[in-house]
Amino acid sequence: MSQTRCFFYGLGMGLAAGVLMAPRSGVKTRKKLVETARESQDFVMREGAGLRDSVVDTLNRTKRAAQATAEGIGIALEVGKEQLVG
Repeated sequence: MSQTRCFFYGLGMGLAAGVLMAPRSGVKTRKKLVETARESQDFVMREGAGLRDSVVDTLNRTKRAAQATAEGIGIALEVGKEQLVG
Protein backbone atom coordinates (compact mmCIF):
# COMPACT_ATOMS: atom_id res chain seq x y z
CA MET A 1 0.00 0.00 0.00
CA SER A 2 1.35 3.45 -0.84
CA GLN A 3 2.02 6.00 1.87
CA THR A 4 -0.69 8.31 0.51
CA ARG A 5 -3.28 5.54 0.56
CA CYS A 6 -2.27 4.61 4.14
CA PHE A 7 -2.55 8.25 5.18
CA PHE A 8 -6.08 8.59 3.82
CA TYR A 9 -7.08 5.21 5.28
CA GLY A 10 -5.87 6.37 8.71
CA LEU A 11 -7.59 9.74 8.28
CA GLY A 12 -10.88 8.03 7.43
CA MET A 13 -10.60 5.67 10.39
CA GLY A 14 -9.87 8.59 12.71
CA LEU A 15 -12.85 10.57 11.44
CA ALA A 16 -15.14 7.57 11.79
CA ALA A 17 -13.93 6.89 15.33
CA GLY A 18 -14.36 10.56 16.23
CA VAL A 19 -17.91 10.68 14.94
CA LEU A 20 -18.86 7.44 16.69
CA MET A 21 -17.31 8.43 20.01
CA ALA A 22 -18.30 12.10 20.10
CA PRO A 23 -19.93 12.89 23.46
CA ARG A 24 -22.19 15.62 22.00
CA SER A 25 -23.85 16.53 18.75
CA GLY A 26 -22.06 18.84 16.32
CA VAL A 27 -24.19 21.85 17.30
CA LYS A 28 -23.50 21.35 21.01
CA THR A 29 -19.81 20.79 20.37
CA ARG A 30 -19.54 24.00 18.33
CA LYS A 31 -21.37 25.97 21.03
CA LYS A 32 -19.04 24.57 23.67
CA LEU A 33 -16.00 25.46 21.54
CA VAL A 34 -17.26 29.03 21.10
CA GLU A 35 -17.97 29.35 24.83
CA THR A 36 -14.54 28.01 25.74
CA ALA A 37 -12.86 30.33 23.22
CA ARG A 38 -14.65 33.36 24.70
CA GLU A 39 -13.75 32.37 28.25
CA SER A 40 -10.14 31.89 27.18
CA GLN A 41 -10.12 35.27 25.46
CA ASP A 42 -11.51 36.97 28.59
CA PHE A 43 -8.89 35.24 30.74
CA VAL A 44 -6.06 36.28 28.43
CA MET A 45 -7.30 39.89 28.36
CA ARG A 46 -7.54 40.05 32.19
CA GLU A 47 -4.14 38.45 32.71
CA GLY A 48 -2.60 40.63 30.00
CA ALA A 49 -3.90 43.79 31.67
CA GLY A 50 -2.52 42.63 35.02
CA LEU A 51 0.83 41.81 33.45
CA ARG A 52 0.93 45.19 31.71
CA ASP A 53 0.25 46.98 35.01
CA SER A 54 2.94 44.94 36.73
CA VAL A 55 5.49 45.75 34.03
CA VAL A 56 4.65 49.47 34.16
CA ASP A 57 5.01 49.51 37.96
CA THR A 58 8.35 47.71 37.76
CA LEU A 59 9.57 50.06 35.05
CA ASN A 60 8.61 53.12 37.10
CA ARG A 61 10.36 51.78 40.21
CA THR A 62 13.46 51.02 38.13
CA LYS A 63 13.48 54.54 36.68
CA ARG A 64 13.22 56.07 40.16
CA ALA A 65 16.04 53.86 41.45
CA ALA A 66 18.24 54.77 38.47
CA GLN A 67 17.57 58.47 39.02
CA ALA A 68 18.40 58.19 42.71
CA THR A 69 21.60 56.31 41.89
CA ALA A 70 22.59 58.90 39.28
CA GLU A 71 21.98 61.71 41.76
CA GLY A 72 24.06 59.89 44.37
CA ILE A 73 26.91 59.42 41.92
CA GLY A 74 26.73 63.10 40.95
CA ILE A 75 26.92 64.16 44.60
CA ALA A 76 29.83 61.78 45.22
CA LEU A 77 31.71 63.22 42.22
CA GLU A 78 31.19 66.78 43.45
CA VAL A 79 32.41 65.85 46.94
CA GLY A 80 35.42 64.10 45.41
CA LYS A 81 36.25 67.17 43.28
CA GLU A 82 36.01 69.48 46.28
CA GLN A 83 38.32 67.22 48.28
CA LEU A 84 40.90 67.11 45.50
CA VAL A 85 40.75 70.85 44.81
CA GLY A 86 40.04 72.01 48.21
